Amino acid sequence: MEKEMLLIIKSAPFTRLNYYEGLRTAAGLWDHTVKILWTGKGVFGALNCVDQSLTKKFLADLPDIDIELYADEEAIKANGFTGDDLVEAVELADAEKISELIEEAEASLVF
Repeated sequence: MEKEMLLIIKSAPFTRLNYYEGLRTAAGLWDHTVKILWTGKGVFGALNCVDQSLTKKFLADLPDIDIELYADEEAIKANGFTGDDLVEAVELADAEKISELIEEAEASLVF
């Protein structure tokens, strides 16, 4: 039975493998509707200037398997970045969109 899944990535990409595991988990949930939200220090993982040695393939392939990618707009701005600094296919999500993503999710996983 297909579920609406939201993966929330709060871990910075350069401190733990949680970020990598979150993307790997998303790719493995192919039989569900999956959305990813980067927030807090996790937004660094959605930036195109961050080392993507482990995640480049995931970041390129996730949109191809209909996984929607969002970054917390407030956290992006708080860290001195803009939407232009995001990996392709990642959209900025304002507070209203984040609330919508959380409300729609039947299950959430936090990394």
